[in-house]
Amino acid sequence: MTPDPAEYPSLAAYAYYRIILLHLVQGQEAEAASTYQTLQDTFGTDLYAKPYIEMATAFWEAYQSTQKMYDGCAAAIQYAVEHPEILTPLGSDYHGWQSHIYVPADVCPFR
Repeated sequence: MTPDPAEYPSLAAYAYYRIILLHLVQGQEAEAASTYQTLQDTFGTDLYAKPYIEMATAFWEAYQSTQKMYDGCAAAIQYAVEHPEILTPLGSDYHGWQSHIYVPADVCPFR
């Protein structure tokens, strides 16, 4: 079986995005900003990570403008609605019949 070159950068970029969410939920703004910058620095030029970075950026910009998790989540969810292909590597029947099938709302559960 040939490894999928998109798997690591896609899932790692998404993991950084989720860590940003966790930092913000815990009130750790500086850690969230640092993680966001690390995401940009580490995967900013990776084509496979690009959609997840764009989703994180949509979240980050909306959150920064209002300091409300709801607004950041709404932006991330809207991005996932407009780019449903990003959900497949996160959870779909691709991973087997018992896998959770991601829907756009799953990308930001803190609304």
